[in-house]
Amino acid sequence: MTAVAVAGVVNVRLAHAVEAFPVPFASGQHRPNGLSVRLSGTGWTGATTLRALGASVTFATYVGSDPLGILAMHGLRERGWYGPATQVCAEQPRSLVLYDRDGTRAGTTDLRSLPALRYPPELFGALLDEAGCEVALVNSTAFTRSLVEVAAGRGVPIATDLHLNTDVDNPHKRDWFSAATILACSHERLPDGPLAWVDGLWRRFATPVALVGCGSGGAVVAVRHDRSVWQVDAATPRGVRYTNGAGDTLLAVFVHRYHEIGDPVLAARYAVLGAGWKVGGHPDEEFGLSAAGLAALADTHGLPAVHRLR
Repeated sequence: MTAVAVAGVVNVRLAHAVEAFPVPFASGQHRPNGLSVRLSGTGWTGATTLRALGASVTFATYVGSDPLGILAMHGLRERGWYGPATQVCAEQPRSLVLYDRDGTRAGTTDLRSLPALRYPPELFGALLDEAGCEVALVNSTAFTRSLVEVAAGRGVPIATDLHLNTDVDNPHKRDWFSAATILACSHERLPDGPLAWVDGLWRRFATPVALVGCGSGGAVVAVRHDRSVWQVDAATPRGVRYTNGAGDTLLAVFVHRYHEIGDPVLAARYAVLGAGWKVGGHPDEEFGLSAAGLAALADTHGLPAVHRLR
């Protein structure tokens, strides 16, 4: 069983189904089953996905002391994660997602005071040691900045997601750029595309593995030791219903599979399949595939095709 330390955000997320974008004005409406409220966020999605796949997860995060924080506390407690790794902040982070029947979504996140906080590095180090963590999924959010050096100093491989980052010269993300063994991002705001992004990572930071989520285009995975870059086709076994959190799911599945099998290209194919399965579910659903379930899905649906770009 892989032991993973996750450090990241839990938020309380409201998802609202809309007919189409742009959303027309309506002073009031009734939409049965059109609103979904549950825990979400980069940390939560990564931790719950890894746990479903069979990893042993230690989860370093914050919960609010306000009423919304009670929801987060119960969610963490239900999974055995509410304890020494949980820090308290004034208000629970929250988010809102609008989505239509084609899976298009528009999201807003409100982290409240979280960007100004600093998770205790000595506590994170003790958690890594106690759990014997073999890999750390450290979300690139402000309160985890001090944790990157802790994991790197112990020789624990670090995976992180920069999400909608555009520039390898971004000084606000330098700590994660410099330390990550696995560095993921979305293709959406890359000015020159995934290949140029990979070249920049290799030139500036010698990043061992880069993973770029490309939405309906699948994903690109780049492996520095042999300078290979691969395109993995998209796979959506259940169609597309709700795409929020797909990138976080992609990285979490990749981290688990890569650590288990040691093949980054094969791991990326499983990750695309797992994320593609996730986007076919209702907003109330979390990632629900075990490692055996993911393998069975690969047997029945097939792993997505892969093509070498370089």
